[in-house]
Amino acid sequence: MTAPHSLQPTAVCGVFGRMTEAHRQRADRMAELAEAEGVLWDPSYLLPGLTLRVTAAAAVSRAERSLGAAWNAAGQIDSQLLGQPWEQTAREAEACGLRTTARGTGIVHGSVSGCQVLYVHTADSAVFFSTRLRWLVETAETLTPDWQAWSEILAFGAPLSGRTTFTEIRRLMPMEYAEVTDTGAVQLKQQRWPWEDYVPQAGPNLDEVTRETIEAMASHMRPHLDGTHAGGSANPMLSGGRDSRMLTALAARESADRKKLTAWSTSSDAGSALEELVASEVAETLGVDHRIITGRYDQFGEDFADYAEAVDYQASFHFWLMPVVRELRKSPGAIFDGIGGGVLLGGGFADPVGASHVSRHELMLSRVQARSRYLTEAHKVMEGRTAASVEERAYSGARPTAERYADHPNAHTLTSYLLRTVPGISPAPAKVLGGAQPTLMPMVIDQVAQRALELPHHVKADGAWYPKLLAAADPALRGMATADDLTGTRHHKRRIASREGARYLAGVIRRGPAAGLLSAELAAADPGSAHGVVVWQRLLNSQRSQHLIRGLAMLTLWLEQYSTTLSAADPMRIGHA
Repeated sequence: MTAPHSLQPTAVCGVFGRMTEAHRQRADRMAELAEAEGVLWDPSYLLPGLTLRVTAAAAVSRAERSLGAAWNAAGQIDSQLLGQPWEQTAREAEACGLRTTARGTGIVHGSVSGCQVLYVHTADSAVFFSTRLRWLVETAETLTPDWQAWSEILAFGAPLSGRTTFTEIRRLMPMEYAEVTDTGAVQLKQQRWPWEDYVPQAGPNLDEVTRETIEAMASHMRPHLDGTHAGGSANPMLSGGRDSRMLTALAARESADRKKLTAWSTSSDAGSALEELVASEVAETLGVDHRIITGRYDQFGEDFADYAEAVDYQASFHFWLMPVVRELRKSPGAIFDGIGGGVLLGGGFADPVGASHVSRHELMLSRVQARSRYLTEAHKVMEGRTAASVEERAYSGARPTAERYADHPNAHTLTSYLLRTVPGISPAPAKVLGGAQPTLMPMVIDQVAQRALELPHHVKADGAWYPKLLAAADPALRGMATADDLTGTRHHKRRIASREGARYLAGVIRRGPAAGLLSAELAAADPGSAHGVVVWQRLLNSQRSQHLIRGLAMLTLWLEQYSTTLSAADPMRIGHA
């Protein structure tokens, strides 16, 4: 049962356009699938040209001949923002939304950051939309695998440029929208992304910018800490790094009662316990309750499969979050996640020194290679033709983004953000954590992005801005080391490289149709034998080869889930670029 004053995680689905009875029936089936997952819908909005279902986390404004709605993973959106143009709502509320007339013309749009997850499927003068890909897929007729998208999952960790693993369905990117016109035409369009207009300014007052940045994040978090929802309880995620401790400090500062805060830590499976140990020291310094949740070796397979399902098989990074997510489901209160901090605040994604002497083409290639570095190990994991094809497809898929920002003052930052943060990282807070409790991402709101992107690069390079930001959040954080500062070598085996992890992943891939993509060494390595499992363990203990193996396992689970829905579902086609 829902806790008093708490919000259910955000869920939305529906259709608008020139609607037929078949459209309405499909929208009803989508809603039924959601209900079977435990979603509790508010009363439906049913108009001649619209069927809309939302949970209580969404804001909806209905007039006689029109309807507006906005939602994000955090919930608690001011409905007054629906009186503004949708572009302003997307920016101010960091929200996706819908603006339609009763007859079905209108738009459904993405958020300004692109980190809110919304899928669209256009068909027959109508647009179906959903916060969950599964609801669209399982109510559609036959769909086509997108092998380009799967090559990008293997190379980058997620499909790029709004692609999904189905050619007919896409995820809306920053300020992207699907429109149904007066003539019934369906169009996918891109509104100007304001972050492209934020460029470094000369001579900033860094102290002032720091105060403004911290206040922007605090203002975004404050409504979730004032006792209105879940009695003021909140759940900051606390790793061994800077971004999470900054948000934990702000949560403590803004909370009326620190006893209602619980900071949560878990291992990112990097082979070191320093993340948890450093996080514990931070929590003690801030006077915040702290819980460390560890994953079990014998539950690795369950965690990986649950993560795959939570992100609809669209990303391959954060399987290690699942143990803490199960606990968070029992802990009402907003979650605070530091996605975007490293790329926007930390200056960690920049061109190398001497980049001015490198050709434009080489710079673009280096930006793409920095995000697809896993491919250097592709020959160890995949057979030769597949490895070469994945690399070719990956670079061709990333090239439009690299070219678009090649000469932009924030070129590397924006390229990295769109190749990694939006497609691959955001499903973790938006869908994994966001499936447990309402989840805020304060570091990717427009007000923070603008201030960060307008700072000169040297101010942020190698984390140079962090000391000021952390001190502004709480002076007690001055000088505290991070886990990265202290980590020299790994202290224990990664869970994914345990016998249990290796046997699970090897078993998944080898039993399925993706087995033909494996390198000769892995194809011959029987995880049931002592030698074979060691072969898999060795590659899983390396970040780059591990990434590729996770991608192949994700592909296999996806094929198992949707084989009856797919046409031409032969993964060997990945090897034909």
